[in-house]
Amino acid sequence: MNEDDSLLVRIACVGGAGDTIMSLLAQSTPVINIDKLTKEDGFPKKKSWISSKTPTIFHYITLIILGALTWGYLWYTWGDSWGVKGQWFRLAIVAIIAWVSGLILQETTTLPPALAALLTGILARHLGFVDMRAFPHVDTFLRRIYPVIILGKGSLAWDVSFMKQNWKQILALGALPWSTEVVLVAVCTHFLLDLPWIWGFLLGSIYASVSCPVVMPPVLKHGKNAGGKVNWPQFICTAGGIDTALSVGTFGLIFSYMFYETHEGYRLVKAILALPVGVALGVAFGSLAKYVPNSKDTYVTELRVLFVLAGGLFGNVFTASIGWGGTGGVAVLACNATAATHWSKKGWKLNQNPAATVYRVLWSACEPALFAYTGTFFVVHSSISDTMLIGLGILLICLTVRLTVASLACWNLTLKQKIFVCCAWTPKTIVEAVLCPTAISAVLMSGGHESPDLVYAEELMRLIVQAILVTTPIGFLLTNNLGPMLLNNNQSDCENNTFTPRKSSASPENSRL
Repeated sequence: MNEDDSLLVRIACVGGAGDTIMSLLAQSTPVINIDKLTKEDGFPKKKSWISSKTPTIFHYITLIILGALTWGYLWYTWGDSWGVKGQWFRLAIVAIIAWVSGLILQETTTLPPALAALLTGILARHLGFVDMRAFPHVDTFLRRIYPVIILGKGSLAWDVSFMKQNWKQILALGALPWSTEVVLVAVCTHFLLDLPWIWGFLLGSIYASVSCPVVMPPVLKHGKNAGGKVNWPQFICTAGGIDTALSVGTFGLIFSYMFYETHEGYRLVKAILALPVGVALGVAFGSLAKYVPNSKDTYVTELRVLFVLAGGLFGNVFTASIGWGGTGGVAVLACNATAATHWSKKGWKLNQNPAATVYRVLWSACEPALFAYTGTFFVVHSSISDTMLIGLGILLICLTVRLTVASLACWNLTLKQKIFVCCAWTPKTIVEAVLCPTAISAVLMSGGHESPDLVYAEELMRLIVQAILVTTPIGFLLTNNLGPMLLNNNQSDCENNTFTPRKSSASPENSRL
C-alpha cells in the first residue's frame, strides 16, 4: 500500500469507515501466486497443425459426403448411366479430378487452377475416358450457362461512377488493344494458315479477350499499397469488362452470321443493333431490380439473387435461340452492373454482398468443369506440330502489338504503371475457354463431320488452347511478382497522373473484385 492509500485509510478510519475502505482495497488488488507461474503463461500458445487445419479438413469432408449422396441419388434414380461405368459418371469424375488437381496446383505453385483443369481434360480425351464431341448438345447447353455466371460475377464489382469519371481511359484500354488484335489475328491466320477471313475474325474475337479474373488477386493485393490516384482494381476490372463485352458481342454476331440461315438484310440489322440492344435490355432489367423485389421484403436477399440470375440465364438462352448471339452476354454485363449500382445505394457494398457471394460459389463449381470439358476437344495428330509452331509465332506477334497498343492507350500513366497494365493484359484464359469449342459443336450438330468447316474449327481450337497454356501462367506470374515494384510509386512518379482521385464510391473496399 502506497502513502496515498495509507492517508486515505487514516482519514476514513476517523470517520468510522475504516473497515469498509480496507475491504474495497483488498478486493481491487489482485493477488498472484508466483510459485504457480509457468513459462507458457507469458506467451500465447501456438496452435498445432491439426487444430489450424481442422476447419479446412471438415470443409472437404462435407463436400465429399454431399458429393457421394448426390451420386447415390442419381445412380438409384437414373440407373447404370450414372453407375461406375456410365457415361454421366465419367463426365462427373473428370470435373472432380479437374477440381482436385486445380487445388493442388494452386496450393503448390500459386498458379491459377484453370491450367490443371485444362490439362486434365486433354489427358482424359487422349486416354479415351471422356470426349465431349460425343455430347455436343450437352456441351452447348453448358456453354450457355458459363457466360451468365462469369460475366455476371465480374460486372457486380463495377463502380459505374468510377466508369463515368474515367471513361476515356477505360474505353481506350478496353477497346483499342482488343480491336487491333482482332484485325491482326485475322490477317495472320489468313496468310499463314489459309483460314477464310470469316473464320479469322471469329478466332480474333475470342483470341483478343483479356482475362481479368486471372490477375485480379494480385491486382487487389498490390493495388492496396500502390501510390498515386489510380484505383487499380476498378481500372483493371472495368477496362477488362469493356474488352470482354466486345469479345462476347462480336463473337456472337459472327457466329450467328455463320451458323444461322436468314435474310441478308436481317443479318445486317443484327450486326448493327446486337450490342446496343444488349446494353438496353440489360440496363432496363437491372433498373427493374431497383424496385423488384422491394427492399423491405422478408426474402429480399434470396429474391435479388434469383432475379438477376434467372434473368441472365433466360436472356442468354433466348437471344441465342433466335440467332441474336452475343446480345445476351452484353445484356448480362449491363444488367448486373446496373443492379449492383442500385443495390449499393440501399446498403449492399459492391462485390461484398450476398449476390456476389452466390456468383463466386457458382463459378467455383463451374470453372473446373468448363476447362476440363474444353480440354477434351483438343486433339493431337501428326500435323499438329506445324500448326502449333505457326500459332506460337502468331501469338508472339499479336501479343507484342497488343501490349504496345495497351501501353499507348494508358497515356496518363507512368512507365512503371504502363508495364504493370501490360502484365495484367497478357493472360488469355476464361472467355477463350468458354467460346473456343462452340464452333466444333455447331458443326457436329449440323452433321458436318466431313465438312471443311470442322477443319477450320479444329484449327481455331488448337490456337486458342495454346494461347491459354502460354499466356495464363506468364501473365499471372508477372503481375504477381512485379506488382510491388511497379506500383511502388513516389510522389514525383504520380504528379502527371490525371485519374480522378478515389472517392467513397470508388474506394478500395467497394472495389474489391
